[in-house]
Amino acid sequence: MDEETGVFSTNNTVTPQTVPEITPWEFARALELGERMQIVDVRASKKIPLPAAGLIPDEWTRRIEGSELLRLSDLKGTGIDCATPVVVICGHGNDSKAVAVHLHGLGAKARSLTGGMAAWMGLCVPRILNAPRALDRLVQFDRVGKESLSYVLISSGEAMIIDPPRDSSAHLRCIEDAGATLVSVADTHAHADYISGAHQLAGERGIPYYLHPEDGVYPYDGRPGRLAFHALSEAMPIRLGRCTLEVMHTPGHSPGSVTFVIDADAAFTGDFLFISSVGRPDLAEQTEAWSALLWKSIQRVRSTWTSDLMIYPAHYAPRTSRMSGGAIGAPFGRLLRENPSLGIREESAFLKWIRGKETTVPAAYRRIKGINLRLLRVDEREADTLENGRNECAAGGVSGGSPDETHGIQ
Repeated sequence: MDEETGVFSTNNTVTPQTVPEITPWEFARALELGERMQIVDVRASKKIPLPAAGLIPDEWTRRIEGSELLRLSDLKGTGIDCATPVVVICGHGNDSKAVAVHLHGLGAKARSLTGGMAAWMGLCVPRILNAPRALDRLVQFDRVGKESLSYVLISSGEAMIIDPPRDSSAHLRCIEDAGATLVSVADTHAHADYISGAHQLAGERGIPYYLHPEDGVYPYDGRPGRLAFHALSEAMPIRLGRCTLEVMHTPGHSPGSVTFVIDADAAFTGDFLFISSVGRPDLAEQTEAWSALLWKSIQRVRSTWTSDLMIYPAHYAPRTSRMSGGAIGAPFGRLLRENPSLGIREESAFLKWIRGKETTVPAAYRRIKGINLRLLRVDEREADTLENGRNECAAGGVSGGSPDETHGIQ
């Protein structure tokens, strides 16, 4: 690449050691800023259980197996435009280098995504939120590849992580930089779309792991999980420094889904309530019963929450509007106006709406739920594969959002 013009040159020899690369962070920022590019996914199709999602527009993506591309002597029929930058993606950033080298030789301006899809799906972008009065710092971690959100809360030198991913290194760096000590971790529910890091963190640090007991059971057959946790209860709020987190049982997406509420300032809703949708109740073949629970949870919060309570969910959809700085969240009053699930006033109409939103449950979800309950074992490579692609945890399959202004990664 010419350092002054930023234009790739195909006249110079490019090797796997010298091929231009783009980091997941740079890739995410470019996508959020709307920079035009072509994404060439060279993984074997059998290794792609879910779409390669998270900010990546489907129309920008070409899926061509690496072995097929390497046999080509020109780009005719591939749909690859030599005038538009190309980002080559493979599983772990190795095969993509060889393909990028070959594409350079064919005239394309190609870069390899460092670390591949595994690194992209693990990227967590920290975004500072306005902290409630009881907190000194509140940070939202945006796992852009899965459109998943987790949170670090710090009060009087004590820190807590809500819904941590498998790799929580970014969260731990944030806590260390703030001079705080991690004292607890919590899951708003037993996740089905990604492998939680909460139980492992708690074991390594010797700290409490909080989970509602109704989510300590495998919902498909009733087997109890093999994980140790502190049982969440509405009668037992969580103390963090000078902050008190009230535990609100909000079942429906799962029997043990909870929301953590800080005064009238913030609610961490997990997969119960999203900005423009609600958690799907059909993940465990108990749609009718869980839909009824979900309706009751919605009725409860509609009658008790104030309009200025900030809602911070565990997921979002690609077109969910972002606040200044890129964070995801909105006051409850906005949700009352814009979230269709909150606008339905009759239970029968709500249940009909839910039935109309039913979609196929990703096959990986049953296994991920079992892994999170320590009923099944998994290695790192399988874990990467299971977690590929955007979440499908909302009614309708994605954590619904509305088109609005978006802000790039800072």
